Amino acid sequence: MKKGVDLINSFFYFKDIMNKLMYIGLIIILFSCKSNSIAQEKEKSNTEKPKVEKPKFGDQNDNEVTKLNVTSNDQISPNTVHLTGIILKVFENKSICGTLYEVTAMVKVKSVIGSGSGIVNMISSEQEVLFGLTKNQLRNFETLQKKTDANQEINLVVLEVLCQNSSKTAYQIISFTPKN
Repeated sequence: MKKGVDLINSFFYFKDIMNKLMYIGLIIILFSCKSNSIAQEKEKSNTEKPKVEKPKFGDQNDNEVTKLNVTSNDQISPNTVHLTGIILKVFENKSICGTLYEVTAMVKVKSVIGSGSGIVNMISSEQEVLFGLTKNQLRNFETLQKKTDANQEINLVVLEVLCQNSSKTAYQIISFTPKN
């Protein structure tokens, strides 16, 4: 009987060693799949991305860039209007829609160049409109008044601002330049 027990013990001992060897082999296989050895590295492709050329304006044959009218070709921001007009009068400390502006200007609109989306009350040609000036535009406006004649047209970019009751709108001058 001792032989049978020794045989059974040796079988379980052999089975235990085989299980350990199988687990060690499995771990070796798993680690070998995830290694970063030279054999498993991907070859770097030598293809470079093509350089994208920026579009150029003007004649494609001579690549000459032409002068473009910036106000008519650029996108116009929402609630803004690009126009030309003549300054009729300048007022100090005047309120428009409950907002007090240090300087306001009565402008006769000659033409509307373009407008952005969201305009509630559109300005039309030959209309006289009172515009408020933002604080950062005051010095520029005084300089513009000194440099321009009384009837000289100026290009204006104005922002439409809704009043508190939303039935009326006010316009603020964002930027302006003398029209050449």
